[in-house]
Amino acid sequence: MIACDVQNLNPINGKITGASAKSELVKSKLPNTILGKIWKLSDIDRDGMLDADEFALAMHLVNLKLEGHELPMELPEHLVPPTKQAVNGI
Repeated sequence: MIACDVQNLNPINGKITGASAKSELVKSKLPNTILGKIWKLSDIDRDGMLDADEFALAMHLVNLKLEGHELPMELPEHLVPPTKQAVNGI
C-alpha cells in the first residue's frame, strides 16, 4: 500500500500540481498510461491540479490497481469525495 500526505507535496492554495502529484504517483511503478487514467479519474473538477480529496482518491486508485483490480471507465458515484459531489452533479 502506498500512502503520502498531500502537505509533503507543497500544495499551492490547497492544491498540488500535476508535476508534484506525478513525482509521488510514479513511485507505484505503474505504467504512465495507467497513471494518466488515474489522473483523469481523480481530477474531478478538471482544473489540472489535485486538492487533498482528489489526491486521496488518486492514491486509493493506485492502491486498487496494485492489488490487481481493474480501474473503472468512469468514476463510480461511491468513490466521488463528498466535497466533489456537487461538481459531479450528484
